[in-house]
Amino acid sequence: MSIMFFKVRSISRAGGGNAVASAAYVSRSRIVDVQTGRTHDFRRIPGLAHSEIMLPGGTSAATTAWASDRSRLWNAAEVTEGRRNSRVGREYTVALPHELPDDVRIGLARELAQRLADRHGVAVDIAVHRPGKGDPRNHHVHLLATTRELDDHGFTRKATIERNTDDRRRLGLAPTAVEYRALRAAWASSANDRLREAGLSERLEPRSRRTLELERQRVEPERENPDGGLSVAQRAVENWKRLKMNRDAGLETATRSQPARRRDLDHGLDF
Repeated sequence: MSIMFFKVRSISRAGGGNAVASAAYVSRSRIVDVQTGRTHDFRRIPGLAHSEIMLPGGTSAATTAWASDRSRLWNAAEVTEGRRNSRVGREYTVALPHELPDDVRIGLARELAQRLADRHGVAVDIAVHRPGKGDPRNHHVHLLATTRELDDHGFTRKATIERNTDDRRRLGLAPTAVEYRALRAAWASSANDRLREAGLSERLEPRSRRTLELERQRVEPERENPDGGLSVAQRAVENWKRLKMNRDAGLETATRSQPARRRDLDHGLDF
């Protein structure tokens, strides 16, 4: 089975993040932060296979040409945000099938980036990396997405994917976790299509380990306890339901309920 890795994290000032620095690092380029005057230069780091910026469909190439300049794009993203704890970017790190040739991997990365740009109306910066000194299968892509929508007039409102749970509910949208899982599934489907077209038997599995384990437990033969109680599979499902109910009701432990441990968009989510 090919490697399935799909992780999302925010670039937030509250966590010390900076969109200009992040963009310079993943693209192995040199960018000057106009607000701080600091130069971020990562051109000596090897491993970059491809980089470009994808803009949302429907925008005019003439009026949004500036956004294809990495320095202008990410400096504008930083300048647009005025709060000290603003989210200034969102990074998607995705493993690319090592079984496929370079051009197909890059095509998959571009397809995913354009899907994000069109879905959320944002600019997406692509950086495809080759494996380093470790695992030779570690072909992957970093997609840096702006947190604001981009149109012919520049950055506008926050993208819906950046809205909190209450705002999304008022807009009739599903929780962000649901949207990320759908994106993960769509990515796996596209990658599996390319693997199939290449005549390869490897496939990506978009379901999480927890989901696979629960499904396995549901279909395995029930093993009754000596006391005639619930089977192993039934107990696992019931325990999971109880934990989820407690979480949804806010009845978590004091440690997990601390702000630093909240499972929200300020944390990396690996679905």
